[in-house]
Amino acid sequence: MPIVGWSEIAIFSDRMSAEALVGLLESEKVRCRIDSNEIVPGLGTNFAVLVPSELAHRANWLRQQATHFSEPELTYLATGELPDGGTKP
Repeated sequence: MPIVGWSEIAIFSDRMSAEALVGLLESEKVRCRIDSNEIVPGLGTNFAVLVPSELAHRANWLRQQATHFSEPELTYLATGELPDGGTKP
């Protein structure tokens, strides 16, 4: 069900992928949220990333730029965990 004032910019089948995009958007100061069909943690199959409608164009542009990020970089954005096991400052 659409949330008034928010636009869906991506849908993922797993939470980690959605959180990676959220991490990227938040690092660029774009408000966002995840809406899912997850009734019980770990059992969701649909994770939509939503942004305020007025920021949808910017969020989509940032998402397209994300194709230039490596898997470890996306993991860092989502979790704050560095490849060597450290965490962000």
